[in-house]
Amino acid sequence: MLQKISRKPFRYGQDDSCYFLTFCTYRRRPLLHLPGIPEMIIENLKFYSSRIKSLIAYTVMPDHVHLMIDVGIVKEMSDFLRDFKKRASKEVCKLVPFVRSPIWLRGSMDHCIRDDEDFRRHLEYIFYNCWKHLGIPPKDFPYHNFLEFVDRGWLDIDFLGLDYGSDFDKHE
Repeated sequence: MLQKISRKPFRYGQDDSCYFLTFCTYRRRPLLHLPGIPEMIIENLKFYSSRIKSLIAYTVMPDHVHLMIDVGIVKEMSDFLRDFKKRASKEVCKLVPFVRSPIWLRGSMDHCIRDDEDFRRHLEYIFYNCWKHLGIPPKDFPYHNFLEFVDRGWLDIDFLGLDYGSDFDKHE
């Protein structure tokens, strides 16, 4: 008798680690920038961050969210995402009556951060996303915590030296 082979890829997990996460709306519907939604998403991310070591960075795009989180045990990440998505789904449906569940695509993409260089690359990607997809400079995008990193001196306000007057880097 043949054994069924799972198509689900093996998930690497390591306790006491930092993770880069991406999760998308169902069918990539651009719901997350509708009035009141991004603020609610950010509020819920901060609320549920008590379930993990820390919420390091986030960006809320129209159809997806990127996060960098620190976890004590890997199970915290699953619990955090499950509870956050469940609550956010209910609130999206309340705020936008024409929207029905499911709100989120099942699962998420996660990447365990390996070293300082990997951390820097993923952190920059989170904040570069608004320029890449929407053509909005990170310093002007309201739905991420980029300015916290500028205030700490970790990133420059003119992030990555982008030439905001040029269309060269847009939607690359």
